[in-house]
Amino acid sequence: MSDARGAFRRLLTERADFRRLWYSNMVSLIGDWLSYVAVSLVAVDQGGSAVAVGMVLVAHTLPMAVLGPISGPLADRFDRRRIMIWAQVGASLLTLVMYGAVEASAIVWMQICLLLRVSISGVAMTARMAAVPQLVEPDELHAANSLLGLTWSVMFTAGVALGGFIASWFGPGQAILADAATFLLSALIITRLPALPPPPGDEAPTRPGLRDILVGWTYARPRPRLFAALMAKTPPSMANAAGWVTLNLVAGPRMAGSTAMALGVMHALRAVGTGVGPLLPARWIPREANLGTPMAFVGLALFLLFDSPWVFVPALVLWGMGSGHNWVTSTAELQARTPGSILGRMSALNLMTLQAGQAAMALVAGWLIDLTADPASGGWLGLGLGVAGWAVLMVIRSKGSPLEGQAPDDRR
Repeated sequence: MSDARGAFRRLLTERADFRRLWYSNMVSLIGDWLSYVAVSLVAVDQGGSAVAVGMVLVAHTLPMAVLGPISGPLADRFDRRRIMIWAQVGASLLTLVMYGAVEASAIVWMQICLLLRVSISGVAMTARMAAVPQLVEPDELHAANSLLGLTWSVMFTAGVALGGFIASWFGPGQAILADAATFLLSALIITRLPALPPPPGDEAPTRPGLRDILVGWTYARPRPRLFAALMAKTPPSMANAAGWVTLNLVAGPRMAGSTAMALGVMHALRAVGTGVGPLLPARWIPREANLGTPMAFVGLALFLLFDSPWVFVPALVLWGMGSGHNWVTSTAELQARTPGSILGRMSALNLMTLQAGQAAMALVAGWLIDLTADPASGGWLGLGLGVAGWAVLMVIRSKGSPLEGQAPDDRR
């Protein structure tokens, strides 16, 4: 932990541009999670079914998968700073429209606006992932992604707790309105960054579409360790999506107080784990993609099995630890092994696969829960599929060399 603190301190004191990116991300995240509970609460109150709850996660994930063939080539062709700025401004305007839809009890329009907003946010996320190696040195990638992951955890914890409070006392609309303001502030901070054009490559300028996004797949497929890192987030994300639907349905019955507050607390507990997981010493869990994922699976299984807070509270934290470790290590490894000229497309492909898996699993889990009237049934299905996918990736990874991949000498 002390080594991590020292690495974080050096990043924030010596890398001024990365510090600005971190500030911007932090502001945007706390706004996101302010509205996260609010949107879930509206779906539970007005939608009713498990499929309606699953649709909230679909709205948060599927647009990133659909927009991947656009966001990846954009990040490899245009200034990544400009992409982030305009994406944040657009997200703010759409969030204002969401506020109006919630106030008018128009849940369908709220979902449509959320789909569009997440689409734009996905473009910003792809650009940010591709920009990180341009702002830090190669040996700082793990620390940079760990700090971003820890920030996600802290902001999620603070945001969902605050969002639950605001939604419970003032109504969901007020939490969504606050979110709109954070997007604008985030855009203002990004304007302080220097230009971040993608590094030059040997190929022709990229164009939106599946053909260019598949360059990443073609590059990764013959490189087992890179391919395993590219796909590492998908199996646990499928399990997480199914578990997320279950969590939203059981939060109220498992905890005293309002459903909004219960959702905020449970999501916050899992978020705490996501921040701790990447900081675990390498001698405990190597800082390699896929190796921390079993923690997430064990935590989810315990959460599904036991209603007692003495078990499900630490289970939520363990679930988050495995997810956080997986996210940071796979992202850092992907950045380290990928040429900078195609990193935007590789990042988009990484997000596409995990978001598509999440969206599909959320709907299937919701359908199974409605069919069986058992909130845990969807979670168990997602967990089983996640474990199977992880096992396949571990076999693929074992065929690769630790030295596989291109040295990151073309980042800037």
